[in-house]
Amino acid sequence: MSGRQQTIGRLDAVHPDRAELGVCLAALKPTGGCMDRSRASDLLRTDFHIVILCSAGSAEQLVDLDVHHHAPGSLLWIRPGQVHERPPTVEGTAICFTDDFLGQDPAAARTGPTSWLLAGDDLADVRAHLDVLDREYRRYVFGPTGQHLTRGDAMLRHLLQALLLRVAQAPSLFSGRPLEPHPVARAFLELVERSFGSIHTVEDYAVALGYSSKTLGRASVEATGLTPKQVIDARLVREARRLLAYTDLPVGVVGRRLGFEDPANFCRFFVRATGLSPGACRATFRG
Repeated sequence: MSGRQQTIGRLDAVHPDRAELGVCLAALKPTGGCMDRSRASDLLRTDFHIVILCSAGSAEQLVDLDVHHHAPGSLLWIRPGQVHERPPTVEGTAICFTDDFLGQDPAAARTGPTSWLLAGDDLADVRAHLDVLDREYRRYVFGPTGQHLTRGDAMLRHLLQALLLRVAQAPSLFSGRPLEPHPVARAFLELVERSFGSIHTVEDYAVALGYSSKTLGRASVEATGLTPKQVIDARLVREARRLLAYTDLPVGVVGRRLGFEDPANFCRFFVRATGLSPGACRATFRG
């Protein structure tokens, strides 16, 4: 990141062809459509989901200070509110959709894995689901009027849900490494994503999930290579760095948002975890 505060543009969910439709599929292009709506911004924050499946090319993209690697078979899911760079100039498909269109618990859709590197049957199945979704999308949005328009949006919703369910069945990435399938670890990671600002101890997570701390620890290490404490602290640090980099909130307010009522406790935690004070960390982004 450059040594200045970067401009963050905001994109609202406005379909280019059907204003009332909460989903949009498009081939990745460096210009046109949404890419032309916030040209002056270095970074973007949207109020809708963006799923990118790469088919050719290779590039990196910054999402909430984490670098994600695009390559053939990679899939990236950017959730609403996450600060990210513009999609890179790789070939592939971008699927944008709102919480309302998806039609399920918004909290569930806003958490979970962010990256996948699909291969074999997983990649073939996801592409097959995407082909059907894309075909019905084009028929509904660009085809002639007819009977299919009556419940076309419902069909698109079900096809999108099926696609995302198939993606969720594939092994995902955690900190750039394959995340081993493990139901306990997956439940733990999802709870951390929802509750990192209010739950800070391994014991409290274990109680919330109904497991012993020992069981939780074994599952976390097997699935991620990290202890539960390392996972919890890493998520807190990532959110703290995000707020320090992208907002002007006072350090004490940043700490309170993360569940530290005493600013001194937050500063001690941050220094212990990163080797920098919150102020020094912010300075590295601002220059």
